[in-house]
Amino acid sequence: MIQIKPTLQFSEPSPFGGVLQPKNILWQGLHVCVDALCSTTGRRVVADLPVGHAVTHPCAVALESKEVFCSDEVRQWLGEPMLASLLAPAPDEVSLKIERCRSAENVVIINCIDHLYGHALLKLFNAERHLKGSDGIGVVVIVQDFLRWLVPEGVAEIWSVHLPLGQATRYYPSLDRQIQRECERFASVFVSKAFSHPTVKDIARFTGVRRHDDHRTDYRVTFIWRDDRPWITNPYIIHAAKRFGLMRVLLNIQNKRIVKLFKELQKQLPRVRCTVAGIGKETEFPAWIDDQRVTKVDDRVERHLCSVYAESRVVIGVHGSNMLLPSAHAGMTIDLMPHERWGNFAQDIVFQEHDPRIGSFRYRFFPISTGVSILAHLIGTQVREFDYFKQQMSH
Repeated sequence: MIQIKPTLQFSEPSPFGGVLQPKNILWQGLHVCVDALCSTTGRRVVADLPVGHAVTHPCAVALESKEVFCSDEVRQWLGEPMLASLLAPAPDEVSLKIERCRSAENVVIINCIDHLYGHALLKLFNAERHLKGSDGIGVVVIVQDFLRWLVPEGVAEIWSVHLPLGQATRYYPSLDRQIQRECERFASVFVSKAFSHPTVKDIARFTGVRRHDDHRTDYRVTFIWRDDRPWITNPYIIHAAKRFGLMRVLLNIQNKRIVKLFKELQKQLPRVRCTVAGIGKETEFPAWIDDQRVTKVDDRVERHLCSVYAESRVVIGVHGSNMLLPSAHAGMTIDLMPHERWGNFAQDIVFQEHDPRIGSFRYRFFPISTGVSILAHLIGTQVREFDYFKQQMSH
């Protein structure tokens, strides 16, 4: 945690030499920033507090000279948008709904605002750690509306922001002012580091849905569908299809691969219920496949999908944020890794098995180019051999 009230804990070198002298906190939205002055030059610098991705990739910007100081790895998607947002503040009034669940004089704020769904959800998962070891410090979560249903019981306050993902990189002074005003109510305020990939001990604390029961006999095998990242090996073909409006061709190919996979699995697992779930209903499946896809998502739909994931012995899908909640609820997970995504290995998986030996059996990662027949064989073996493997590893 980082204290911001009554004292501001911040000590960082200035990009212009000397140190940054903090003046006040600036709630940019996605970023929690310190508005500071360079001790050497007196120039104004707005710098990240080490929160979220800024724990490993902090950014700082000089508004007068329009300079960005950060690693090249995050310049395009963190540093430059941060500068652009501060140079052109959005005049819109952003709604901030305050829900007071329990009283607290001292609080830690978890800022979950982000422009990517997976990033926002993972930040929220930090609440579990703070609730476990709060030492009398109340937990306040700032979430966008779509995450409100996932906030766990036990928090002191919930601050819901009406801010769509596509607008979350912008700086809204109205939101900054509202958060500053709410902070005045407390004797001391800390900011959570909101680690970008926290451990989650119990996913049911967030969704209200218990994870898969390994002993159930009426289980599903579920493919997690998404229209924008299909089960296609060549990323250049996907890019071209998006550019020229030909994605339906690739989704038809994905459809056929899923059907073939399920047919082969039925030979190995006669009792399996074959299911497709996720967002997007392009293409149609045969009636023997349970189609649980949706076109729009709300709290009710997401809860239902989590129950589908929890009924799944195995979930399969292409790497991405679409795999977070499925992997958290299913018995086992197959993550199909595009060539360009191996650097993000395991970042889309919410591990619920904490014995590393059994975890290596539950969560598996394969190149997206893995053939359908090989994949079916691997999944069939994974399901059939799990009980025996777990028994061997229990001593």
